[in-house]
Amino acid sequence: NRTTPGLRMRAVGENPQAADAAGIPVLAYRLAAIVIGAALIGLAGAFIAVLSTKLWISNMTAGRGWIAVALVIFARWSPWKALAGAILFGCIEALIPQLAASGIKLSQYFVFMAPYAITLGVMIWVAASKRDSNSQPG
Repeated sequence: NRTTPGLRMRAVGENPQAADAAGIPVLAYRLAAIVIGAALIGLAGAFIAVLSTKLWISNMTAGRGWIAVALVIFARWSPWKALAGAILFGCIEALIPQLAASGIKLSQYFVFMAPYAITLGVMIWVAASKRDSNSQPG
Protein backbone atom coordinates (compact mmCIF):
# COMPACT_ATOMS: atom_id res chain seq x y z
CA ASN A 1 0.00 0.00 0.00
CA ARG A 2 3.03 2.28 0.40
CA THR A 3 5.29 3.19 -2.50
CA THR A 4 9.05 3.50 -2.32
CA PRO A 5 9.06 7.17 -3.39
CA GLY A 6 6.34 7.92 -0.84
CA LEU A 7 8.22 6.22 1.96
CA ARG A 8 11.39 8.05 0.96
CA MET A 9 9.52 11.37 0.92
CA ARG A 10 8.18 10.66 4.40
CA ALA A 11 11.67 9.72 5.63
CA VAL A 12 13.14 12.93 4.20
CA GLY A 13 10.47 14.96 5.98
CA GLU A 14 10.57 13.18 9.33
CA ASN A 15 14.29 12.50 9.72
CA PRO A 16 16.53 13.93 7.00
CA GLN A 17 19.73 12.76 8.69
CA ALA A 18 18.57 9.14 8.74
CA ALA A 19 17.35 9.41 5.14
CA ASP A 20 20.74 10.80 4.10
CA ALA A 21 22.50 7.97 5.93
CA ALA A 22 20.29 5.50 4.04
CA GLY A 23 21.47 6.98 0.74
CA ILE A 24 18.30 8.92 -0.12
CA PRO A 25 19.04 12.22 -1.93
CA VAL A 26 17.41 14.52 0.64
CA LEU A 27 17.84 17.76 -1.31
CA ALA A 28 16.37 16.26 -4.49
CA TYR A 29 13.30 14.94 -2.66
CA ARG A 30 12.76 18.25 -0.87
CA LEU A 31 13.11 20.18 -4.12
CA ALA A 32 10.66 17.82 -5.83
CA ALA A 33 8.16 18.31 -3.00
CA ILE A 34 8.43 22.09 -3.28
CA VAL A 35 8.07 22.06 -7.08
CA ILE A 36 5.08 19.68 -7.04
CA GLY A 37 3.41 21.61 -4.21
CA ALA A 38 3.95 24.95 -5.96
CA ALA A 39 2.55 23.54 -9.21
CA LEU A 40 -0.58 22.29 -7.44
CA ILE A 41 -1.01 25.64 -5.66
CA GLY A 42 -0.65 27.43 -8.99
CA LEU A 43 -3.26 25.17 -10.60
CA ALA A 44 -5.63 25.81 -7.71
CA GLY A 45 -5.17 29.57 -8.06
CA ALA A 46 -5.73 29.38 -11.81
CA PHE A 47 -8.85 27.29 -11.25
CA ILE A 48 -10.29 29.89 -8.88
CA ALA A 49 -9.43 32.81 -11.17
CA VAL A 50 -10.38 31.30 -14.54
CA LEU A 51 -13.05 28.67 -13.99
CA SER A 52 -14.74 29.61 -10.74
CA THR A 53 -15.09 33.40 -10.85
CA LYS A 54 -14.20 34.00 -14.54
CA LEU A 55 -12.44 37.24 -13.61
CA TRP A 56 -9.82 38.60 -11.26
CA ILE A 57 -11.09 40.29 -8.13
CA SER A 58 -9.21 41.40 -5.07
CA ASN A 59 -9.26 38.91 -2.16
CA MET A 60 -10.85 36.23 -4.34
CA THR A 61 -9.54 33.39 -2.18
CA ALA A 62 -11.18 34.92 0.92
CA GLY A 63 -8.98 32.96 3.32
CA ARG A 64 -9.64 29.54 1.80
CA GLY A 65 -6.01 28.68 2.46
CA TRP A 66 -6.84 28.50 6.16
CA ILE A 67 -9.58 26.01 5.38
CA ALA A 68 -6.95 23.93 3.56
CA VAL A 69 -4.75 24.02 6.67
CA ALA A 70 -7.73 22.95 8.78
CA LEU A 71 -8.40 20.12 6.31
CA VAL A 72 -4.88 18.80 6.85
CA ILE A 73 -5.45 18.90 10.61
CA PHE A 74 -8.87 17.27 10.21
CA ALA A 75 -7.46 14.54 7.97
CA ARG A 76 -4.51 13.80 10.23
CA TRP A 77 -2.34 13.50 7.09
CA SER A 78 -4.60 10.88 5.46
CA PRO A 79 -5.38 11.65 1.78
CA TRP A 80 -8.78 9.89 1.90
CA LYS A 81 -9.84 11.82 5.00
CA ALA A 82 -8.60 15.02 3.34
CA LEU A 83 -10.75 14.24 0.30
CA ALA A 84 -13.78 13.61 2.53
CA GLY A 85 -13.14 16.86 4.39
CA ALA A 86 -12.72 18.81 1.15
CA ILE A 87 -16.03 17.42 -0.13
CA LEU A 88 -17.68 18.33 3.19
CA PHE A 89 -16.41 21.92 3.10
CA GLY A 90 -17.25 22.22 -0.60
CA CYS A 91 -20.81 21.07 0.07
CA ILE A 92 -21.16 23.53 2.92
CA GLU A 93 -19.85 26.35 0.76
CA ALA A 94 -22.26 25.39 -2.04
CA LEU A 95 -25.24 24.84 0.28
CA ILE A 96 -25.30 28.26 1.93
CA PRO A 97 -25.94 30.28 -1.28
CA GLN A 98 -28.56 27.69 -2.31
CA LEU A 99 -30.38 28.22 0.99
CA ALA A 100 -30.34 31.97 0.43
CA ALA A 101 -31.60 31.56 -3.15
CA SER A 102 -34.46 29.33 -2.01
CA GLY A 103 -35.89 32.14 0.07
CA ILE A 104 -34.39 31.36 3.46
CA LYS A 105 -33.28 34.68 4.93
CA LEU A 106 -29.60 34.53 5.84
CA SER A 107 -27.40 37.42 6.86
CA GLN A 108 -24.51 38.01 4.48
CA TYR A 109 -22.24 37.96 7.51
CA PHE A 110 -23.46 34.46 8.37
CA VAL A 111 -22.87 33.32 4.81
CA PHE A 112 -19.27 34.54 4.89
CA MET A 113 -18.65 33.32 8.44
CA ALA A 114 -20.11 29.79 8.24
CA PRO A 115 -17.20 27.91 6.56
CA TYR A 116 -14.71 29.41 9.01
CA ALA A 117 -16.87 28.71 12.06
CA ILE A 118 -17.25 25.11 10.90
CA THR A 119 -13.48 24.96 10.37
CA LEU A 120 -12.91 26.18 13.91
CA GLY A 121 -15.42 23.64 15.23
CA VAL A 122 -13.70 20.79 13.39
CA MET A 123 -10.30 21.85 14.75
CA ILE A 124 -11.67 21.91 18.31
CA TRP A 125 -13.31 18.50 17.79
CA VAL A 126 -10.07 16.98 16.45
CA ALA A 127 -8.05 18.44 19.32
CA ALA A 128 -10.55 17.11 21.87
CA SER A 129 -10.60 13.64 20.30
CA LYS A 130 -6.79 13.53 20.32
CA ARG A 131 -6.79 14.37 24.02
CA ASP A 132 -9.37 11.64 24.75
CA SER A 133 -7.42 9.01 22.81
CA ASN A 134 -4.20 9.84 24.66
CA SER A 135 -5.73 9.72 28.14
CA GLN A 136 -4.68 6.93 30.46
CA PRO A 137 -7.27 4.66 32.09
CA GLY A 138 -7.98 5.02 35.80
